[in-house]
Amino acid sequence: MKVILLADVPKLGRKNDIKEVADGYARNFLIPKNIAILATPEKIKEIERLKQQEEMKKRQELALYEQWAKKIRSINLEFKIKADEKGKLFGSLHKEEIIAELNKFDIKLQEKQIILDKSIKEVGEYLIKIKFSPELETELKIQIKPF
Repeated sequence: MKVILLADVPKLGRKNDIKEVADGYARNFLIPKNIAILATPEKIKEIERLKQQEEMKKRQELALYEQWAKKIRSINLEFKIKADEKGKLFGSLHKEEIIAELNKFDIKLQEKQIILDKSIKEVGEYLIKIKFSPELETELKIQIKPF
C-alpha cells in the first residue's frame, strides 16, 4: 500500500515521502497514529506541489545567505569594551551583541549561526565563524578595543 508520511519515521522515510509499505503496517499503525495518510493521486499531486514550493524557498533562502556572506566578508566590526591594563575584558563579548551590530547592516542572524570556539575575554582581533547552512559559512572580522 502506498502512503504519504506526515512525519519522519526512522528506517522508513522523511516527512512528505511517498512509501510502499505492508497493508497491515499502514492500516494498523501508520494511519491510526496520524503518521501517514493513504497516497491518492490528488494527495500525491499536492505533496509534489509542496515539495516544489519548499525547494523554491530553500533556493531563495540560500541566495539571501550568499548575499549576507559576501557582505559579512567586507565588514570589520569594532567593539569598545571596558578592560584592564593587561587587555582583559570586564565581562565578555556575547553573541547577542554581534547580532545587534549585524542588524545595522540588514543582516538577520540567529545565535546558533554564530560559532564561537571560546568566549571572547581579551582585547584583540578575532575571526568569528558564521554558519548559514551546512554548505555555506563565512568568517566575520571583529576587533575588540578597550575604553
